[in-house]
Amino acid sequence: MSLNKFRIPRLFPLLFVIVFVLAMTSSPALGEVSVKPLSVRLTAGAGETASGTIQIRNRSEQPTRVRLRTVDWWRTEKGDLQILPPGSRERSSTDWTILSPGEFELDPDERIEVTVEATVPEGASGDHWSMILVTEEPVNPEEASGMQISVGYAVKILVSDPNSQDKQGKITNVEVKSTNPIEMSITYENTGEKYTKTEGSVEIRNLQGETEKEFEISEFPTLPAEEHILTVRGEKASESLSPGQYYAIVVLDYGGDKLIQGGLPFTVPEAGEKNPKDQSN
Repeated sequence: MSLNKFRIPRLFPLLFVIVFVLAMTSSPALGEVSVKPLSVRLTAGAGETASGTIQIRNRSEQPTRVRLRTVDWWRTEKGDLQILPPGSRERSSTDWTILSPGEFELDPDERIEVTVEATVPEGASGDHWSMILVTEEPVNPEEASGMQISVGYAVKILVSDPNSQDKQGKITNVEVKSTNPIEMSITYENTGEKYTKTEGSVEIRNLQGETEKEFEISEFPTLPAEEHILTVRGEKASESLSPGQYYAIVVLDYGGDKLIQGGLPFTVPEAGEKNPKDQSN
């Protein structure tokens, strides 16, 4: 399976652990390592070096061999996680990152600390990132019988630039998918060079400017150049709107100097009338 085609659906908003099967076998000794933490944040500007550690423990009753490697990753606008070859992303930190040790054996219940060190080259600015893939295999594969499983973890690395405060974002699209109950799709893009966490709200106002409905947008993360599609939906019958003209107002706070806003007018049809097609700005 080639890395550039290996995709894992996003199961949690900030999925730091990914358990994946590389090859099937029947050795019960595998799949017993634990890794923590599952994300490493290093703070270093251009020309600086920062380091952190992850701890790997063999929880099985058999020795195991562990291998580590750095790769790139990306999250699509639909939330799918892509594992990519090293150096394939513009803001990759794979070439800067050293893992020590990168391969080792662990006896039963033995644990080891792996140093994660990143040296940022001169001229670099903003945040960069990569991922550590941790896989295990039998110490003596020729002695293993039956099916074998190589299980791995993914640890996300963020190299944060303390000298950059370039937080920017914009709403690129707002669509009303349904009006009974209300359902909206909002596309947000991180246009700065910093990793950000964004939250916000949606207000539905009538023509008199009164707020009819309000929905909270829970905090979500984005990397530089990443697009994120939000879905806002009224689940209850009481959240439906009466027929008439409305305006949807989206306000997002990404931690920058100002809030960003988007919106559009839309119509809720009378009972029996055909619901208008998707409305978007």
